[in-house]
Amino acid sequence: MCSSLSRGWFDTVLIQVPSATVTSSTRPIFRSLSAKVTIFIQVCRELWEFSGDGERYNEKIVHSFLPVLFTKWRETGTNHIVTIVLISRVFYEESEMQGPIVDGARQDEKGNWYKDFYKVITDGEILREWKPILVSIKDSFWDFQREILLTHHYRAAQGAKADARPRLIGRLSYAHDGPVLEAINLGLNPTETHYIDRSLSITGAMTLLISPGTGYFSVNKMLLRLTTARMLDQGTILYLILLTKPPLHQSPIFSFQGTEPETKFEIESRSADPLASDPLWGGDNGRGIRESKTFWWEPFWISTTFWDKQMDLPFRQDR
Repeated sequence: MCSSLSRGWFDTVLIQVPSATVTSSTRPIFRSLSAKVTIFIQVCRELWEFSGDGERYNEKIVHSFLPVLFTKWRETGTNHIVTIVLISRVFYEESEMQGPIVDGARQDEKGNWYKDFYKVITDGEILREWKPILVSIKDSFWDFQREILLTHHYRAAQGAKADARPRLIGRLSYAHDGPVLEAINLGLNPTETHYIDRSLSITGAMTLLISPGTGYFSVNKMLLRLTTARMLDQGTILYLILLTKPPLHQSPIFSFQGTEPETKFEIESRSADPLASDPLWGGDNGRGIRESKTFWWEPFWISTTFWDKQMDLPFRQDR
């Protein structure tokens, strides 16, 4: 494997140097120039809201963050294989759960009916020109919303020969109720057996999640436990890009329903697993005899970046 030095931190200042000395206090950060990159973009209610600077969050993605990211990749000379996926969750009222809408619907811990939707924009492509992709992403924001709230149910009703009148069904979830863990596990599936018949054209994998939320997500305890185990097994982290200002609370943070775990005295008295005192690994999923309550858990496998930069766009001549 060949590696090269590009930049270095010296006295809290990032500078570009041709060489450096490695000591016991040096902390190397490895970045691949030909990685398998998966970018998830969360489509939720906040995506069409305005931020504090007057710019919509969907505009921050296609006008600010992604152009800067792709420009940086081009300047560095990367050859990433990129996959871009839109993810969304739609909630349904109890009165709407009839006919073909029931197919594929699930209930969360609060008893709300929902469906998760995914749309692939690019699939494993190496593109030198990213402007057409940005246009496609911007158009897909509106098309995707129409497809999951109108077209999806209209076509299903036609196939079932039911009432096929075009009408909006369901509502988009907020960012904290989105299918974040489901999307992460989808991204982990292709690299589950990365050590078998490994491709020599790529080195490493990277997953990015772009969200207009604040980094707080309400999740299922068992799914969070499974996701944490899989992230540790594969030795990877999630790069979370938040389009808001840093909140006053700890971010990122997950909340889930569960029961109070055992105390350290109870664990030591019967030589149980030390993880049993952790709210995530101890207790149960909230369906036992003990009273269920809300726990807050900070994931250590997420690297968070707050992107709140405004790109000044030229004024139109006709306005």
